[in-house]
Amino acid sequence: MKTTLTTVLIIAGIILLAGCAQLSNSSASTDASIIWDITDSMMVTPKLSEITSLYSLDKDIWDEGKFRLLNVTDVSINKIYEASIESENEWLSNKFKRNDKVKKFYSAINEILSEALKQKIGKDNSSLYFPITKELNRLSISKASKRVMLIYSDMMENTDEMSFYNTGTLSLLRTNPGSVKKYFESQLKLENLTGIKIYLVFQPLNMKQDEVYKVVFGFYKDIFESKGATVEITANIN
Repeated sequence: MKTTLTTVLIIAGIILLAGCAQLSNSSASTDASIIWDITDSMMVTPKLSEITSLYSLDKDIWDEGKFRLLNVTDVSINKIYEASIESENEWLSNKFKRNDKVKKFYSAINEILSEALKQKIGKDNSSLYFPITKELNRLSISKASKRVMLIYSDMMENTDEMSFYNTGTLSLLRTNPGSVKKYFESQLKLENLTGIKIYLVFQPLNMKQDEVYKVVFGFYKDIFESKGATVEITANIN
């Protein structure tokens, strides 16, 4: 009888642990990429409150979070800053220690933003499509339950091969955007973006800039949505 009782308790313990593991695996996760264009000093800058609002850690501290920030400059390859917090099992972890980990995660994000702000602002050129597409393609294969990208930029591609400041190119964006899209796709193909939310964050300074902004942002919105993404054009997140 004693042996049987011990066996039952062991089995019950295994079932309990399995249940706890299942609860842990069911936690939500957020993979957020921030693209910050530092080619123009007039760009809107990322704010910590906007970034932290993307995560559900205020509602469930046990969730997983990943953060990446990429500065867009005049070249296509740039430094990437990262921070992350892994999910934990509520029943097998300490709540107070977990709260400290969440605070450290947000602190790491704040440090990254501060470090990024130290970068020299202002460039003669801006390479946008390649780094944005490369990061979106990474998000396309992410296993996170929530995938989001914030792009702080006027989206004005300006390289030797393709410049939206050129009146001819801007005219093409209005009359034949497919030709510009075809050129970009020849550089790097955009993968399926279904399930990804993209925020295009920018504040036009005047009516003239607003008119150009509508054309350029409309072009990118069509490209991203044609691949399955949800796109929101806004001056701020909160």
